[in-house]
Amino acid sequence: MHWIRLEECDPVRWVNALVARPGFVWLDSAQAGHASARFSYICVAPVSTACFMDGTLQVDGVASDQPPLPGLRTWLANYTNERINDGPPFQGGAVGFLAYDFAAQLVDGFHSRHSARSQRSLEFGLYDTLLAFDHERSETWIMSAGITRLGTSGDMALAAARVQALSDLENPPLAAQETGPVAWQPTQPKSAYLDSVGRTQDYITDGDIYQANISQRFHPDIPIKSPFRYYLAMRASNPAPFSAFAAFSDRVLASASPERLISLSADGMVRAQPIKGTIKRATDPSEDRRLRQQLEGSAKDRAENVMIVDLLRNDLSRVCKPHSVIVPSLCVLETFAGLHHLTSTVEAQLNPGCDAFDLITAVFPGGSITGAPKLRAMQIIDELETDPRGAFTGSLGYIGFDGAADFNILIRTVEIDSEGETLWAGGGITLLSDPEAEYRETLLKIARLNRSPSAAAAQS
Repeated sequence: MHWIRLEECDPVRWVNALVARPGFVWLDSAQAGHASARFSYICVAPVSTACFMDGTLQVDGVASDQPPLPGLRTWLANYTNERINDGPPFQGGAVGFLAYDFAAQLVDGFHSRHSARSQRSLEFGLYDTLLAFDHERSETWIMSAGITRLGTSGDMALAAARVQALSDLENPPLAAQETGPVAWQPTQPKSAYLDSVGRTQDYITDGDIYQANISQRFHPDIPIKSPFRYYLAMRASNPAPFSAFAAFSDRVLASASPERLISLSADGMVRAQPIKGTIKRATDPSEDRRLRQQLEGSAKDRAENVMIVDLLRNDLSRVCKPHSVIVPSLCVLETFAGLHHLTSTVEAQLNPGCDAFDLITAVFPGGSITGAPKLRAMQIIDELETDPRGAFTGSLGYIGFDGAADFNILIRTVEIDSEGETLWAGGGITLLSDPEAEYRETLLKIARLNRSPSAAAAQS
């Protein structure tokens, strides 16, 4: 591994120069000061790509005879690099996303009624060259392993040339391309969403489930001309610790996610941080304090959160050491740009012989955006929601050469593809849910994205 370290930390400076490069991915810890927002990463020009489409894993356009996640494991194992001591947690590897629709490959017994679109439900790039931003120390690392598509270890002369090419970049001005005010409108009438909430509660009464996350889809009133400028607006108005902007083969994802699905350290420590429980923030300090106390005292929100924690404990126990699954924090209030949430933390030690791919198989999709029990909740979601979710409530993140991994949950996420722009929002429905309040919560979750990108970008 060849690297240099700079005494600066301004991801936007580099983004302007790199956003048009093939395979651009920005894992953006945009919420300054958040405990999980120390590092950001920019990756460009993957040396190899893998995707799952039409029932087949393809690596660099060649069909594989392996199932998708075992195939990805084999693909990643072809490459090695030497870690930088005391360097950033991610020093190269596979970066990409799993759409919610990919759940049909992992959850036994789940079959969606929605016809599959001819899109990739999984796509990863193999990145050997990247920039890592340490927001705590105000440092930027430029790293390369000098790897080519042929695999094995890297060429240090090639690595040095790639690092030098990045360090020589100049910061071009951001192109003046106005996006205009964007108003997100539900694609179904309010009555349809209220009916879905009521039908979910009927399933709860009948004993099918304890809760399910029911979402609704939004479209903008005008096309988004510049997804990148729109993302800059999102991160200015709604900074979040697990944000991302990524350009994949058939879609762009612009995410202001506050939620981690799962992380895994190189030595096998696992962490999940589900969010359940939401309330708005207020500009008046005393009113904001009252709202915080209201959320912390909400029996409905705490019950939602605890149910998902129990689901995650069960999921993790499938691949983690017996008795290692613990809950160091339960229903802790966290404050974000426009909302307060209740967040819990579940930790465990991965079983010997298991890896990030086993972990993803055990927990995907996240319980906080499905419900409990997971399979039955997903079947009810599939029945009641009228459209496939696509990337929404899937996950985006990395699996390093060293086996470490970190994935968000793709909420507060705009998906842009050949059919246009889509934004979803939902909430956990329990027997205590008020349908009107649940509908308002979906609007609250997108409120800070429902504004003028050009105005927000001017503040960044």
